[in-house]
Amino acid sequence: MKRKLFLTGMAIAICMVSCTEENLEVIENPVQTGDEIIFGSSLQNETPDTKTEYGERTSTGIPVYWVNGDKVAIFCAQASQPADRLVNYVITRQEGNPAASASVTKDELENAGLQWGNSDVHRFYAFYPADAVKGSSEENETGMITANIPVTQRPESWQEGELNGVKTYFGLPNMDYAYMYAHTSVKKSELPEGSPINLEFKNLVTVLDITVQGPEDGGSPITVSNININAVDGANVILTGDFTCNIRGAGDNTDEVTAECTAAGNLDEVRNRISIPCFNAETNEFITLNSGEQLNVKAYIIPDDDESHIINPRQLQIVVSIMNGAAKRKLLQTANVVPHKVNRVILPHLTSGGTNFWMSDLNPNIYVTELSLPGSKMSLLTAANGANIVYQTQSIAQQLEDGVRAFIFQTERMRNNEIRLTVNGNELDLTLADALGQIADFLETCETNEKQETAFVLVTYNAGAGSEAQWFNALQQTINTCASNSRYRIFNGTMSPSTTFGDVANKIIVKANYNSNGMIASAGTAPMLHTLWETAYVDGGVPMTWNDPKSASVFTWLYQEVTSVLDTDRNENEKASAESTEEQKHQYIQTIFEESVNAYQNNATHDIWFMNDLGGYYYYQTEITGPLGGHWGWTEHEDPAGLAEEMNNFGVQLLQERTENAGLGLVFMNFADKQEGSGVNYRSDWLIQTVIDNNFKFQLRTRGSETGQSYNAFCTSDGNAISWDE
Repeated sequence: MKRKLFLTGMAIAICMVSCTEENLEVIENPVQTGDEIIFGSSLQNETPDTKTEYGERTSTGIPVYWVNGDKVAIFCAQASQPADRLVNYVITRQEGNPAASASVTKDELENAGLQWGNSDVHRFYAFYPADAVKGSSEENETGMITANIPVTQRPESWQEGELNGVKTYFGLPNMDYAYMYAHTSVKKSELPEGSPINLEFKNLVTVLDITVQGPEDGGSPITVSNININAVDGANVILTGDFTCNIRGAGDNTDEVTAECTAAGNLDEVRNRISIPCFNAETNEFITLNSGEQLNVKAYIIPDDDESHIINPRQLQIVVSIMNGAAKRKLLQTANVVPHKVNRVILPHLTSGGTNFWMSDLNPNIYVTELSLPGSKMSLLTAANGANIVYQTQSIAQQLEDGVRAFIFQTERMRNNEIRLTVNGNELDLTLADALGQIADFLETCETNEKQETAFVLVTYNAGAGSEAQWFNALQQTINTCASNSRYRIFNGTMSPSTTFGDVANKIIVKANYNSNGMIASAGTAPMLHTLWETAYVDGGVPMTWNDPKSASVFTWLYQEVTSVLDTDRNENEKASAESTEEQKHQYIQTIFEESVNAYQNNATHDIWFMNDLGGYYYYQTEITGPLGGHWGWTEHEDPAGLAEEMNNFGVQLLQERTENAGLGLVFMNFADKQEGSGVNYRSDWLIQTVIDNNFKFQLRTRGSETGQSYNAFCTSDGNAISWDE
């Protein structure tokens, strides 16, 4: 059914009432047992969001109009037919009066509708939308709804308009989550034959109507990638996921109706957040706000009627993720969020800049294998370090500030057994310990500021003095030395599938690639992950060990690490070859992302680490001709910039379209920063933020069910934010 949506705004309550005269003095021809029950409806203003149409915003809310084909489910335990006492009805609205129905008919005309039973009093329970109803409870004479509010609440579309005279980008919500219910009791002996039943609907969910203001006058445009709503106070706080509600009326009193809702499904998942992507699929762009502009979205929260309060929203924090700076946070006071109502929140003007401490908003009990970490390919291959082929332009410190949390270091062994980082096969004046120290400095700053972040470092072999085995032994010695010194913050605990983000917070996880079993034949132990590297793409993954490279596998390492990609459009030598073609690289990237979804759905032990390398370079050869046109040879070309532009855009498109639960693991890229003239040129900023946002879009699995840390903030009594939290 196509649903037309107009400007959306704040809304409060809904009524669906009879379209016929009430309180008749004379009752003629009362309805009889076996007669089919008739329903009628109209809609009033000040309504919550539904799947129906919206009129223009008023001072108190917005009018809601039926859309032909809207369905409501009605249950009556006293009805004589059908057997389950539950029937879906379809609305046809009146011409010229879209707030009222011209008819309310059975969804399936060939089947019986609800029919009057022997009892005089009949109790009716109605739900909107109808397809949310999964059952009923005749024994307890209640209506029951089994439904779901997802973590990711992606707008169905974006529409430009005005709100209070300000240009606004409206993210039109998916109305499937705007649940409503109704209850009424009717005595058939007092109801004239042919009269419809009055049904008054009430809002079931809690709604946040969020307005984000662009930069103040004169400020540079700011691109918004995602808006998160987090419950940050108390344990077992649940905002999303499966829930059931029983609707109960108190005898014949239609004014006393309760909706007793209880969380259902897996309680060991991240369910204390909501994520609203700000990516416009029609334009393939994120929403960018100039000064004098704003965006408006709605967030739906499951009901909070459970006596144990495990689905009580408690304190809610809104986090706005932006491309060019740190995420902006605002804590809402609990008393300002009213259950079963639409709560309007106006956030401050956005500002750019600042360090992106994004991991500090994560639940620390998420399993570390389910995290999504943006990474930098060949992290030190910069012009400043003398690289012939440049993969990065920014320092490790800047990459960390921009949200990067995974790195690849090429290393070699010196004759004094020291491990140094290399560029173009030449050692830098930088030891591995020095590089780890740079990351440790960032993590120390995080801890000083009461933030929780982590970093992943992949160390690879790049020749040097001595044999490969000597390199590996020297690497283990370096890591052991660093691990014994708290300054380097090496994770030195036990790494297993049950390890969580909280376990590794403000620590560095180290992994080493080895190229053959002979390379580790004489190896000892060190707090590192280890895998064999044999080819650029492995179908099904390889065993990964912890501490002792020769020990039993603890994880599976599922990766694609294609670096050279043949550019068939520019290549002139038919014999030129690379690790893959562009088409194959695309397929490898997509396969790894798909495998992460499969693992989430089918691998409850969460013992797979994923690595998806979107970096590398286009490789092609062009012919060298002599003065008289003869063939003199071939010139080789490596183009990391061209590959970055293609693969980064490809990755963003894949991930923005994805709707399934799953972490991404490690996602490496060229030019892994958000700076103008660098990462921005290749949309690395988009890819970094898309990977970051993936951590907040899904119900990732956790160990235990504690929420993240609490935050302090101030909010005015009307829910409008004065300033962002520091």
